Amino acid sequence: MFKISEFSKISQVSIKTLRYYDQLNLLKPTHTDKYTGYRYYTADQMFQLNRILAYKELGFSLEQIRQMMGEQVPIEQVRGMFRLKQTEIQSILDKEQARLDRIKERLCCLEREGENQTSHDVILKEMEPQLVISYRLKTSYRRIPELFKQLDDYLGKLGLSSSSKIVLWHGCENSEDEIDIEVARPLTHEIPSSPLFMVKRLPEIPTMATLTHICRTASSCTASTELALWIERNGYQIKENEPRREICLPHEKLGDPETYVAEVQIAVERV
Repeated sequence: MFKISEFSKISQVSIKTLRYYDQLNLLKPTHTDKYTGYRYYTADQMFQLNRILAYKELGFSLEQIRQMMGEQVPIEQVRGMFRLKQTEIQSILDKEQARLDRIKERLCCLEREGENQTSHDVILKEMEPQLVISYRLKTSYRRIPELFKQLDDYLGKLGLSSSSKIVLWHGCENSEDEIDIEVARPLTHEIPSSPLFMVKRLPEIPTMATLTHICRTASSCTASTELALWIERNGYQIKENEPRREICLPHEKLGDPETYVAEVQIAVERV
Protein backbone atom coordinates (compact mmCIF):
# COMPACT_ATOMS: atom_id res chain seq x y z
CA MET A 1 0.00 0.00 0.00
CA PHE A 2 1.00 3.62 -0.45
CA LYS A 3 0.80 6.55 1.93
CA ILE A 4 -1.36 9.40 0.69
CA SER A 5 1.77 11.45 -0.09
CA GLU A 6 3.16 8.58 -2.18
CA PHE A 7 -0.15 8.00 -3.92
CA SER A 8 -0.28 11.71 -4.70
CA LYS A 9 3.14 11.59 -6.36
CA ILE A 10 2.23 8.53 -8.43
CA SER A 11 -1.16 9.83 -9.55
CA GLN A 12 -0.13 13.51 -9.86
CA VAL A 13 -3.25 14.44 -7.91
CA SER A 14 -2.80 16.72 -4.90
CA ILE A 15 -3.10 15.47 -1.33
CA LYS A 16 -5.80 18.10 -0.75
CA THR A 17 -7.88 16.72 -3.64
CA LEU A 18 -7.46 13.12 -2.42
CA ARG A 19 -8.64 14.13 1.05
CA TYR A 20 -11.62 15.93 -0.49
CA TYR A 21 -12.54 12.84 -2.52
CA ASP A 22 -12.41 10.84 0.71
CA GLN A 23 -14.83 13.26 2.42
CA LEU A 24 -17.25 12.95 -0.52
CA ASN A 25 -17.06 9.14 -0.42
CA LEU A 26 -15.80 9.38 -3.99
CA LEU A 27 -12.45 7.66 -3.43
CA LYS A 28 -12.00 6.18 0.05
CA PRO A 29 -8.56 4.99 1.17
CA THR A 30 -8.18 1.25 1.36
CA HIS A 31 -7.00 1.63 4.94
CA THR A 32 -6.93 4.45 7.51
CA ASP A 33 -4.74 3.99 10.59
CA LYS A 34 -7.03 4.42 13.58
CA TYR A 35 -4.20 5.77 15.73
CA THR A 36 -2.44 8.16 13.36
CA GLY A 37 -5.22 8.86 10.87
CA TYR A 38 -2.84 8.18 7.98
CA ARG A 39 -4.55 7.19 4.74
CA TYR A 40 -3.26 4.31 2.64
CA TYR A 41 -4.10 3.48 -0.98
CA THR A 42 -3.50 0.50 -3.24
CA ALA A 43 -2.28 0.52 -6.83
CA ASP A 44 -5.70 -0.79 -8.00
CA GLN A 45 -7.26 2.47 -6.84
CA MET A 46 -5.41 4.25 -9.64
CA PHE A 47 -8.06 2.84 -11.98
CA GLN A 48 -10.83 4.38 -9.86
CA LEU A 49 -9.00 7.70 -9.74
CA ASN A 50 -8.45 7.68 -13.50
CA ARG A 51 -12.16 7.05 -14.02
CA ILE A 52 -13.00 10.03 -11.77
CA LEU A 53 -10.59 12.29 -13.66
CA ALA A 54 -12.03 11.06 -16.96
CA TYR A 55 -15.55 12.00 -15.88
CA LYS A 56 -14.28 15.44 -14.81
CA GLU A 57 -12.81 15.97 -18.29
CA LEU A 58 -16.25 15.21 -19.71
CA GLY A 59 -17.74 18.01 -17.59
CA PHE A 60 -19.61 16.01 -14.93
CA SER A 61 -19.95 17.42 -11.42
CA LEU A 62 -18.41 15.54 -8.48
CA GLU A 63 -21.89 14.58 -7.26
CA GLN A 64 -22.75 13.17 -10.69
CA ILE A 65 -19.41 11.33 -10.74
CA ARG A 66 -20.12 9.81 -7.30
CA GLN A 67 -23.43 8.47 -8.56
CA MET A 68 -21.89 7.13 -11.76
CA MET A 69 -19.08 5.42 -9.84
CA GLY A 70 -21.72 3.70 -7.73
CA GLU A 71 -23.54 2.53 -10.84
CA GLN A 72 -20.38 0.97 -12.31
CA VAL A 73 -20.82 2.44 -15.81
CA PRO A 74 -19.30 0.02 -18.39
CA ILE A 75 -15.92 1.09 -19.78
CA GLU A 76 -17.22 0.95 -23.37
CA GLN A 77 -19.89 3.50 -22.47
CA VAL A 78 -17.19 5.76 -21.02
CA ARG A 79 -15.20 5.41 -24.24
CA GLY A 80 -18.29 6.39 -26.18
CA MET A 81 -18.65 9.52 -24.05
CA PHE A 82 -15.06 10.45 -24.79
CA ARG A 83 -15.49 9.91 -28.52
CA LEU A 84 -18.50 12.23 -28.51
CA LYS A 85 -16.55 14.84 -26.52
CA GLN A 86 -13.60 14.49 -28.87
CA THR A 87 -15.85 15.10 -31.87
CA GLU A 88 -17.43 18.12 -30.18
CA ILE A 89 -14.07 19.69 -29.33
CA GLN A 90 -12.68 18.97 -32.82
CA SER A 91 -15.70 20.72 -34.33
CA ILE A 92 -15.03 23.77 -32.15
CA LEU A 93 -11.35 23.77 -33.17
CA ASP A 94 -12.25 23.52 -36.87
CA LYS A 95 -14.65 26.47 -36.58
CA GLU A 96 -12.08 28.56 -34.71
CA GLN A 97 -9.40 27.69 -37.27
CA ALA A 98 -11.73 28.79 -40.06
CA ARG A 99 -12.40 31.99 -38.13
CA LEU A 100 -8.65 32.57 -37.73
CA ASP A 101 -8.17 32.08 -41.48
CA ARG A 102 -10.88 34.66 -42.19
CA ILE A 103 -9.23 37.13 -39.80
CA LYS A 104 -5.91 36.69 -41.62
CA GLU A 105 -7.65 37.30 -44.94
CA ARG A 106 -9.38 40.45 -43.69
CA LEU A 107 -6.09 41.70 -42.23
CA CYS A 108 -4.47 41.18 -45.64
CA CYS A 109 -7.22 43.28 -47.23
CA LEU A 110 -6.76 46.03 -44.62
CA GLU A 111 -3.02 46.14 -45.26
CA ARG A 112 -3.67 46.65 -48.97
CA GLU A 113 -6.04 49.56 -48.44
CA GLY A 114 -4.77 52.72 -50.02
CA GLU A 115 -2.54 50.94 -52.52
CA ASN A 116 -2.94 52.39 -55.99
CA GLN A 117 -1.68 49.36 -57.86
CA THR A 118 -2.62 45.69 -57.72
CA SER A 119 0.11 43.14 -56.94
CA HIS A 120 -1.01 40.75 -59.72
CA ASP A 121 -1.35 41.21 -63.48
CA VAL A 122 -4.89 41.19 -64.88
CA ILE A 123 -5.25 39.55 -68.31
CA LEU A 124 -8.26 39.71 -70.62
CA LYS A 125 -9.18 36.39 -72.23
CA GLU A 126 -11.80 34.94 -74.54
CA MET A 127 -13.24 31.76 -73.01
CA GLU A 128 -14.54 29.00 -75.26
CA PRO A 129 -17.47 26.75 -74.25
CA GLN A 130 -16.32 24.02 -71.86
CA LEU A 131 -17.90 20.65 -71.05
CA VAL A 132 -18.03 20.03 -67.28
CA ILE A 133 -19.76 17.97 -64.63
CA SER A 134 -20.90 20.08 -61.69
CA TYR A 135 -22.53 20.00 -58.26
CA ARG A 136 -24.47 23.13 -57.22
CA LEU A 137 -25.63 23.90 -53.68
CA LYS A 138 -26.41 26.80 -51.36
CA THR A 139 -23.92 26.41 -48.53
CA SER A 140 -20.79 27.87 -46.89
CA TYR A 141 -17.60 28.20 -48.95
CA ARG A 142 -15.90 26.15 -46.20
CA ARG A 143 -17.71 23.09 -47.57
CA ILE A 144 -16.08 23.37 -51.00
CA PRO A 145 -13.58 20.51 -50.34
CA GLU A 146 -16.49 18.30 -49.25
CA LEU A 147 -18.47 19.13 -52.40
CA PHE A 148 -15.49 18.25 -54.59
CA LYS A 149 -15.09 14.95 -52.73
CA GLN A 150 -18.70 13.99 -53.48
CA LEU A 151 -18.22 14.98 -57.13
CA ASP A 152 -14.96 13.04 -57.36
CA ASP A 153 -16.53 9.96 -55.77
CA TYR A 154 -19.13 9.98 -58.57
CA LEU A 155 -16.43 10.39 -61.23
CA GLY A 156 -14.42 7.60 -59.59
CA LYS A 157 -17.32 5.19 -59.98
CA LEU A 158 -17.20 5.95 -63.70
CA GLY A 159 -13.44 5.41 -63.82
CA LEU A 160 -12.73 9.13 -64.45
CA SER A 161 -10.61 11.80 -62.77
CA SER A 162 -9.46 15.37 -63.38
CA SER A 163 -6.76 17.55 -61.81
CA SER A 164 -8.50 20.86 -62.58
CA LYS A 165 -11.06 22.32 -60.20
CA ILE A 166 -13.61 24.95 -61.17
CA VAL A 167 -15.67 26.89 -58.63
CA LEU A 168 -18.59 29.01 -59.86
CA TRP A 169 -19.83 31.67 -57.44
CA HIS A 170 -23.42 32.47 -58.45
CA GLY A 171 -24.39 34.80 -55.60
CA CYS A 172 -25.25 35.25 -51.95
CA GLU A 173 -28.65 36.69 -51.01
CA ASN A 174 -29.24 35.85 -47.36
CA SER A 175 -26.11 34.79 -45.46
CA GLU A 176 -22.50 33.65 -45.91
CA ASP A 177 -23.62 30.14 -44.99
CA GLU A 178 -26.01 30.05 -47.98
CA ILE A 179 -23.77 31.03 -50.88
CA ASP A 180 -24.93 29.71 -54.24
CA ILE A 181 -21.82 27.66 -55.08
CA GLU A 182 -21.19 25.29 -57.96
CA VAL A 183 -18.12 23.06 -58.12
CA ALA A 184 -17.13 21.49 -61.42
CA ARG A 185 -14.59 19.27 -63.13
CA PRO A 186 -13.75 19.56 -66.87
CA LEU A 187 -14.75 16.63 -69.09
CA THR A 188 -13.34 15.42 -72.40
CA HIS A 189 -16.57 13.65 -73.43
CA GLU A 190 -20.21 13.31 -72.43
CA ILE A 191 -21.03 11.12 -69.40
CA PRO A 192 -24.33 10.39 -67.61
CA SER A 193 -25.77 13.06 -65.31
CA SER A 194 -27.44 12.18 -61.99
CA PRO A 195 -29.95 13.92 -59.67
CA LEU A 196 -27.00 15.67 -57.93
CA PHE A 197 -24.35 15.96 -60.64
CA MET A 198 -25.13 17.82 -63.87
CA VAL A 199 -23.21 17.45 -67.14
CA LYS A 200 -23.36 20.72 -69.11
CA ARG A 201 -21.35 23.24 -71.11
CA LEU A 202 -20.12 26.45 -69.58
CA PRO A 203 -20.99 29.19 -72.09
CA GLU A 204 -18.56 31.08 -74.29
CA ILE A 205 -17.41 34.37 -72.72
CA PRO A 206 -16.07 36.96 -75.21
CA THR A 207 -14.18 38.98 -72.55
CA MET A 208 -13.07 37.52 -69.24
CA ALA A 209 -10.91 39.53 -66.82
CA THR A 210 -8.55 37.06 -65.15
CA LEU A 211 -6.05 37.19 -62.30
CA THR A 212 -3.77 34.35 -61.15
CA HIS A 213 -2.81 33.98 -57.50
CA ILE A 214 -2.14 31.41 -54.74
CA CYS A 215 -5.04 30.43 -52.51
CA ARG A 216 -6.66 27.69 -50.42
CA THR A 217 -9.83 26.02 -51.65
CA ALA A 218 -11.62 26.40 -48.29
CA SER A 219 -10.79 30.11 -47.91
CA SER A 220 -12.52 33.16 -49.29
CA CYS A 221 -10.76 34.76 -52.25
CA THR A 222 -9.03 38.08 -51.44
CA ALA A 223 -7.71 38.39 -55.02
CA SER A 224 -11.22 39.40 -56.08
CA THR A 225 -10.62 42.80 -54.48
CA GLU A 226 -7.68 43.44 -56.80
CA LEU A 227 -9.68 42.30 -59.81
CA ALA A 228 -12.56 44.59 -58.84
CA LEU A 229 -10.19 47.56 -58.61
CA TRP A 230 -8.80 46.80 -62.08
CA ILE A 231 -12.28 46.48 -63.62
CA GLU A 232 -13.40 49.79 -62.18
CA ARG A 233 -10.24 51.69 -63.12
CA ASN A 234 -10.08 50.42 -66.70
CA GLY A 235 -13.57 51.25 -67.93
CA TYR A 236 -15.20 47.82 -67.60
CA GLN A 237 -18.24 46.51 -65.79
CA ILE A 238 -19.26 43.02 -64.68
CA LYS A 239 -21.49 41.24 -67.16
CA GLU A 240 -24.86 40.37 -65.63
CA ASN A 241 -26.00 36.81 -64.96
CA GLU A 242 -22.51 35.31 -65.30
CA PRO A 243 -21.01 33.71 -62.16
CA ARG A 244 -17.52 34.50 -61.04
CA ARG A 245 -15.26 31.57 -61.88
CA GLU A 246 -12.20 30.30 -60.09
CA ILE A 247 -9.98 27.71 -61.77
CA CYS A 248 -7.72 25.84 -59.33
CA LEU A 249 -4.66 23.84 -60.35
CA PRO A 250 -2.55 21.86 -57.83
CA HIS A 251 1.01 23.10 -57.48
CA GLU A 252 3.63 20.61 -56.26
CA LYS A 253 6.08 23.19 -54.89
CA LEU A 254 3.55 24.68 -52.45
CA GLY A 255 3.79 21.65 -50.16
CA ASP A 256 0.11 21.74 -49.12
CA PRO A 257 -2.50 19.58 -50.89
CA GLU A 258 -5.22 22.14 -50.07
CA THR A 259 -3.24 25.05 -51.57
CA TYR A 260 -3.63 25.88 -55.25
CA VAL A 261 -2.55 28.23 -57.95
CA ALA A 262 -5.91 29.72 -58.87
CA GLU A 263 -7.15 31.95 -61.66
CA VAL A 264 -10.10 34.18 -60.80
CA GLN A 265 -12.28 34.89 -63.84
CA ILE A 266 -15.01 37.54 -64.11
CA ALA A 267 -17.01 38.13 -67.28
CA VAL A 268 -16.80 41.84 -68.18
CA GLU A 269 -17.87 44.27 -70.90
CA ARG A 270 -16.99 47.84 -71.75
CA VAL A 271 -18.96 50.51 -69.88
